[in-house]
Amino acid sequence: MIYRRRVQFYETDAQGVMHHSNYFRLFEEARGELLRSLGIPYSKLREEGYEVVLLEAECRFKKPILYDEEVCVEIKLDIMDRYFFSFSYRVSVEDSLRAEGRTKHCFVKGGRLISIPKKVRELFDV
Repeated sequence: MIYRRRVQFYETDAQGVMHHSNYFRLFEEARGELLRSLGIPYSKLREEGYEVVLLEAECRFKKPILYDEEVCVEIKLDIMDRYFFSFSYRVSVEDSLRAEGRTKHCFVKGGRLISIPKKVRELFDV
């Protein structure tokens, strides 16, 4: 899936470059849109008592992203086993790769780690 949006001024530093912390926000926005597109937005999962917990996050910065540039975040499921799943991200502006990243997650219900719900596994065709 591709998630697109424009970099806002408040996301940049004094040089007009997107602050490094905002790359992780891009990843989160892309994940949220991916889940929404599959019919399981975070809000629905939370209504059912599930929490999607972030366990790891990494980003490799290639080139700066500037104010007002339109970024494209390509997100894909990399791994899904019984308890854990991870996504990879490629962030680009036009055809220029600006960053790559990865996040690892799990599901929690009632404060306890649970296996990934069957309906989620089915939506990802795993």
